[in-house]
Amino acid sequence: MQSRRITAAILALATAATLAACSDDDEDNPTGPTTDNTSVRLFNATSSSLNLDVAQNGTVGTGNSNVAFGSASSCTKINSTNPQLTVRTAGSTTSLTGFTPSFSAGGTYTVLVTGTAAAPVFTTLNDQFTTPSAGNAAVRIVNATTSATTGAGNWDIYVNPGTTLGTPNAIAVGRTTASSYLTVPAGQANTIRLTNAGQTTTLQNISVPSLTAGTVTTIVVTDAATAGGTTLQTFTLPACT
Repeated sequence: MQSRRITAAILALATAATLAACSDDDEDNPTGPTTDNTSVRLFNATSSSLNLDVAQNGTVGTGNSNVAFGSASSCTKINSTNPQLTVRTAGSTTSLTGFTPSFSAGGTYTVLVTGTAAAPVFTTLNDQFTTPSAGNAAVRIVNATTSATTGAGNWDIYVNPGTTLGTPNAIAVGRTTASSYLTVPAGQANTIRLTNAGQTTTLQNISVPSLTAGTVTTIVVTDAATAGGTTLQTFTLPACT
């Protein structure tokens, strides 16, 4: 009887140890639900205007399917060291080539997709920002134009320009890059002016509706809607929350 009690106790301890080990393994598993430490979204600015699916571990989640030109996917939580993200033509199971993202833990990112289905270009933009000072908001401009837009594609950016432009708030923002977050007064409409780098002639004025103090917004600027057009398209993205 004593031998049976000892055996039962040993088995109970072994079972508890096994369960604890399994629990530890689950916590260390980089694909487990408790390890999603980074937020990522995709913006479709492809020149061929194809629709895209974003898959995580092979599954296309809500808000990540059939992402049209000028639209963003959902803000998706992923594991920074093993994101398991792929981008596909909508409805396809074949991933587009060249998507090898690199993320830092605890970050927030926007992946800008330009180019075509045959030759896509993926640009990872870090969405990290400093909270605007009291009474202000912030706006970032992403240059998603291609060679279809006349000029070198490098812009100087002015916030609420006066008759005399003065010093630009951002300089030489090239294609597939983003400006820093530019401070704008909250609670009023604002104007962002684009000029070709080093020049003062207006390329385009972008009207920014009134923003809430402390918030940040990204505006993606793409080629004109029609070939040969001069009015660039703009798309507004609030910050991921």
